[in-house]
Amino acid sequence: MRAKAIVFEAERRVAVQEIEIPEPTEGEVVVRSTVTGVSVGTERWALTGQRPEIKYPNVPGYLGVGVVEQVGAGCEGYRVGDRVFFFACRLLPPHGEHSWMTTHVSRAVVPVKRGHDWPPYVCRIPDGVPDSSAAMAGLGAVAARGVDMIKVTSKDIALVLGLGMIGQGAAQVLRAKGARVVVADMLPDRVERALEVGADAGVVLDGGPIHPQVAAHLPANGADIVVDTTSVAPVVQQLADLVRMEGQVLLQGYYPGLMPFNLHDLHGKRPSVQVACAQSAESHEYVHRLIAAGMAKLEPLVTHRASPSDAPEIYQMVLDKPDEFLGIVFEWA
Repeated sequence: MRAKAIVFEAERRVAVQEIEIPEPTEGEVVVRSTVTGVSVGTERWALTGQRPEIKYPNVPGYLGVGVVEQVGAGCEGYRVGDRVFFFACRLLPPHGEHSWMTTHVSRAVVPVKRGHDWPPYVCRIPDGVPDSSAAMAGLGAVAARGVDMIKVTSKDIALVLGLGMIGQGAAQVLRAKGARVVVADMLPDRVERALEVGADAGVVLDGGPIHPQVAAHLPANGADIVVDTTSVAPVVQQLADLVRMEGQVLLQGYYPGLMPFNLHDLHGKRPSVQVACAQSAESHEYVHRLIAAGMAKLEPLVTHRASPSDAPEIYQMVLDKPDEFLGIVFEWA
């Protein structure tokens, strides 16, 4: 079989190619892609050679949405015509051996089950969830899995730092779990969007010390929960100033390389610190339910919809103009 694919050919080099894809085997379904979402942070790291586990050439993406065209043996519960989200697909060498990301393809051969915690997996999309929201729900699911690692009550005040799609998702999941949510970012548009979809308070940061800028929205002793999605050392180094005694810190970003941090700053406050990574089938289905119930809103966060043929220009924008977009999807059909 043949399929169109977005390919990272080399560092900072993107092409759209027609590639050979494998025939499906037992335990796999074939999905015709309708929309695939861009995980801007992860895909930017991969395109710039800063994800050591990813080599070239590779097909990026882990936010696939489409319609099931074929159902193999051992795929009970799936039917032709099902609208599904898929995390990854099986590709032939060389594209299938250099990356765990593989969803920016027009047709995908997807394993339904994998026996470990990093699944290519398929989950059906509820009625009422648009394809682009279903794709972006994969990033909401990353946030939801992180939030599941901490304890959230209706008495908590949570501060979310950084309002890319992961931060936006974290804010909405925390709000759905009952917390009062304060968001902060240096980009006014991102703060405004977060407020529009449910955040309780928002602060446009100016690059200076964070605590004086957000203090009016927090208890005097600090936030119960602080979520970092920025991955920026100067922000991470201020987390101890922002969390209360025995509060909770969630590191929800990707932190490559060494990052200086004075643990003495956390020592006296005794917070619990969790480091989150990836999504799960359960967290994705949870976010889908929130969207269907009107408790999460991802559609207003999609700022760019593009044809796959425009992928080189889209990724150039991702590299050169990080302030000019939020959610990005490729529309295949």
